[in-house]
Amino acid sequence: MANALFKGDLAEVSFGKETGLRCDGATWTLTSTSGSTSTITVGTGAYWHTGSGTDVELPDNVLVGCVLRIEGGSNFSADDFGTTRRTYYITANDTTNGTIKVQPALATSASQAAGSSDNLTIDTYRCPTFDAGMTDAAQKVKSDQFIGLLEGFALPEPVIDVRKQHVIGMGRDVNVITSGRETLDGGSMTLNAHSLRWLKYALGGHTAKGQGELATKTSTSNTVSAKPFNIVDAVSAATYKAEKVSNGNDVDIASSATSGTVFSGLDSLSGIATGDNVLIGAKSTSTSSDDTVLVTDSKNIFVSTNASGGVLKVVSAGAIKYASYAAISSHTIQTIADIDSGAATAALAADKTIFLLPPLGAACSIGDTRLNVGATLRALFSVGDYVQIIDSETHQIPGQDDVLPTVFKHEIRRIVATGGDYIHVEEPFTFAHAINKCGIDRVVYSSDNARGSPNINATTKELQNGVEHTYFGHSTLPSFMIEQSYRNSDATPGGEQLLRLYSGCKMAEATLSANTEGELKLEASYQAARHYTDTAGTFTPHRMFENTANTTANRKVSGIATNGEKPYLFQDISIEAFGRPVLRATEFSVSVTNSTEPRWFIRGYEGASASTDQVQHGGTQTPLDITEAKREYTFTFKALVEDNRFWEEMRQRKHHTNTNDITFTLTKPGSGTTRENATITIEDYTITKADHQLPDDKGPIFADVELVVRHMKVTENNPYYIA
Repeated sequence: MANALFKGDLAEVSFGKETGLRCDGATWTLTSTSGSTSTITVGTGAYWHTGSGTDVELPDNVLVGCVLRIEGGSNFSADDFGTTRRTYYITANDTTNGTIKVQPALATSASQAAGSSDNLTIDTYRCPTFDAGMTDAAQKVKSDQFIGLLEGFALPEPVIDVRKQHVIGMGRDVNVITSGRETLDGGSMTLNAHSLRWLKYALGGHTAKGQGELATKTSTSNTVSAKPFNIVDAVSAATYKAEKVSNGNDVDIASSATSGTVFSGLDSLSGIATGDNVLIGAKSTSTSSDDTVLVTDSKNIFVSTNASGGVLKVVSAGAIKYASYAAISSHTIQTIADIDSGAATAALAADKTIFLLPPLGAACSIGDTRLNVGATLRALFSVGDYVQIIDSETHQIPGQDDVLPTVFKHEIRRIVATGGDYIHVEEPFTFAHAINKCGIDRVVYSSDNARGSPNINATTKELQNGVEHTYFGHSTLPSFMIEQSYRNSDATPGGEQLLRLYSGCKMAEATLSANTEGELKLEASYQAARHYTDTAGTFTPHRMFENTANTTANRKVSGIATNGEKPYLFQDISIEAFGRPVLRATEFSVSVTNSTEPRWFIRGYEGASASTDQVQHGGTQTPLDITEAKREYTFTFKALVEDNRFWEEMRQRKHHTNTNDITFTLTKPGSGTTRENATITIEDYTITKADHQLPDDKGPIFADVELVVRHMKVTENNPYYIA
């Protein structure tokens, strides 16, 4: 055979989110109970069901070890978690039959269908995000994210705690061997950082804000490529307004000239050409100190608005900016205030385009994996779109500073299913969102910058419609899954393959470093809670550049945008400390350690283990959880000595709280005015060491500086909606 070996050149590795699941009332049935095992059948009403037959959209036994709870408001009160605290562990799931087996057995009698208030939930941790495109014959999960420009990668290979017992009177050899718990340590990666997305998993906190969806003029006169989100057709007596984002040129459009993707009047917009992005919305006619009045009936051009407060967006200085408002009375938008600097000033102007973001249908709680947007708005979203929440409320980063740093609670999530009043997303929300304090927007990826899609210009490397990410220390860490496969041929997926999923992964430690030799590097270590093996040979793995990031748009989806694949380089990094640039720095390193700890729990398992099991022994021997404990930062840098500032800071024992920030600014190469960039900010620190040693070679003196850091914040502008 030309190639009968599993080789590294045919290895693939990717990662994905973890997302809890639910079955709302009347969409599931307790089919049977035998001993300590109950079998639940998932009905076609569940959003993670194909809708025909019995197939569910998760691979066989991929849920083993996950935690299941019941909200028993109708027929399952005996199993209601809120009142009984009963919790169940999944020991099997069958794709073809749409069944889930749990232990211990449910208290409710078998052959009971769920009532309207009986909801079933599966916790996010260790639960891979389902892929709506899977079939029974070609199973997969949504692990389609590019890990990075890897120099090295180690899997958390399982190690079995084999117990050896010597029995008195039975000779010198081991008499009994038993297998105990299984550990999955040793996962690590070393990569050249083309983005800083892994800091989300190292720090825990993350916000994201993009431009939102825009309308793009097509080659056909007066038409746009897609009907703008939240805009309705031809509202009597209303005046639509279109404003070119890049220069603020605008034009009025009569309601009679609007229908679907047609906005007759776009050709009258000064300086607009095919491919240009415009904001379409309502027209303001007059203003007061903090109120804006819309033209009669113009408020009604929106599918949904909230009279009790929300968010609007406007064009200002060639960019989209967001502002909050407290109420809408008739045609007056009241008490407009900045979310983005300059947004309120732009909105408080006559003859301006005002776009009102639609509200949530119900408040969103921390950890939710779905949004209630109402049936009308839900119909405007498709699987694969992204939803953006712009929130006027802020989150305080935990700490002990006199003035705690804050971030706006903006979030972006990919949509994995829609149905009823809900859109379902691939990752839990980090923050709670109140109806009157936020607004939502639809965002999509295009092959270029159409419809507001983030993009990198091939010539100038300009970042168009960039997304602003903020990473910060948070109380919990998000988990992730790793998909790894080997194959022995170039065929896709290949006749012979070894595929494994590692779920419940958490980042133990991460280090960013750079010196004068090249790229910004990220080194990270992680642990896993469970591994899954494709023993049936039905799994279709992700081949990153063959069946996953195989188009320009899909490369953005996976996190490796065309023209954005190069790493940050040392020559494009600048450092500032104590209010002055550090011109002669030679290296720096910043690390975060999370003190993660795998935990096993005593729980019985009823069932026989088979060699074909994707997860052995019902997952009872693997960690049920990995908990994060104290977080610590380590920060060092080295520079030639130009003055005595580092020595004086250390000598005087100064503790800096929100003053004299140390900043590291990273920018990708290119000639565009706006390019991929990031800023690492050390806001709260004390210098513990500032060595100024005499050099043996009589050469320049270096300062080796070490700091104790209480927290840090990282911002990055890149072409990716999610991290």
